[in-house]
This record gives sequence, C-alpha cells and structure tokens, in this order.
Amino acid sequence: MAPYLVGPDGLRVEPVQLRVDTVHWLFVRMIEPAARPGEIWYRVTRHGHALGMGYYQLDQLQELVDLADLRGPSEAGEETA
Repeated sequence: MAPYLVGPDGLRVEPVQLRVDTVHWLFVRMIEPAARPGEIWYRVTRHGHALGMGYYQLDQLQELVDLADLRGPSEAGEETA
C-alpha cells in the first residue's frame, strides 16, 4: 500500500492508524470522541491544507472524494523520498 494517494487539484489522502501518542489521535478524537486506537482514518489535504475536518473514516471519504480518481504518487508523477 502506498503511504498516501494523490488526486486532482493537489488532493492528497493519507491513511493513518490511530495511536494514542500521535497528533492524529488528538485531531480525530476532537472529531469523533468514540475513536479507538488501531482504527484507520484518512487525512485529507489539498495543496497542504486540511480539507474540511481533515480526517475521515472510509465511508465519509467516499462521500467527499471520488476514490477512482486517486493514484499512487509514482503513478501521478510525484517524487517520493
């Protein structure tokens, strides 16, 4: 699995597994207090800025983004470090 996927107009979708010692955990818990460690959420940005809430579960992501438009960074011509 790619560390992130890219889409049109600077869209970037990064899966994150929640751990209590991360900033992802803090942000997701503000959105969804019932979130649990180990869950996979998706951090969504456009040109480096959070899109909407910034973090989404898969069902929410599907409403926000056309998943068919997402590509791996190498497929989209991005350089990976």
